[in-house]
Amino acid sequence: MISKKIIFLFLLATIALGSGFFFHKTSLKGVPTETNLLYAIELQDLSKKKLTLQNYKNKLFVINFWATWCAPCREEIPELNEFYKNKDINLIAIAIDEIADVIKFQDEIPIQYPSFIANELEGVTLAKKLGNERGVLPFTVIIQPDGSIKKSFYGKVKISDLNQALSDNSI
Repeated sequence: MISKKIIFLFLLATIALGSGFFFHKTSLKGVPTETNLLYAIELQDLSKKKLTLQNYKNKLFVINFWATWCAPCREEIPELNEFYKNKDINLIAIAIDEIADVIKFQDEIPIQYPSFIANELEGVTLAKKLGNERGVLPFTVIIQPDGSIKKSFYGKVKISDLNQALSDNSI
């Protein structure tokens, strides 16, 4: 005979599990699962201040993941600077790197758009959540105002492809 205590514990565990699942689903309602982490993760800016990307929520923006040791990343930054200067677009860089290396790099090649640093674990995790299953750098992704991913690019992005994706309403 099963004791009343075991039955009670089983029912309590079932209720707790169901409540947790319900809370999890309703607290994330309306936010695409791939971008949940995007607005919650804390990144550092170049002054070592920790912040989130909440200011970009409900906006169209482009994220470029890169690293100082990545040759194609280094090559595309001047082109992205020109793109940023000539477009009315929210473009941000997220370096998967050490802050000291990014600061030193910016002395050589300044990044003219907002730049953030993520440690390797956070940066790789975020890039994967946004579709970078290959782990490629550079990786560029367009986020729509509703938080969904409009388009992503593996490797050095061609500015013409980025412009096309941004102007294409069918994606």
